[in-house]
Amino acid sequence: MNITMLGIGNALVTECYNTCFILHEDNEYFLVDGGGGSTILHQLKYAGIDWKNVRNILNKNL
Repeated sequence: MNITMLGIGNALVTECYNTCFILHEDNEYFLVDGGGGSTILHQLKYAGIDWKNVRNILNKNL
């Protein structure tokens, strides 16, 4: 299993944005803390991941 940091969340971090990540193996993807807005779509594309392949998402609300 691999992890890719997408870097769009903040979770009270003031210097960097790294709480959003995706776990993946083969064509299985699990997105954790996707944040908000369209930045997630840009970061997924930059990471080479088609957003249509992401079927599992865990998102927290504070």
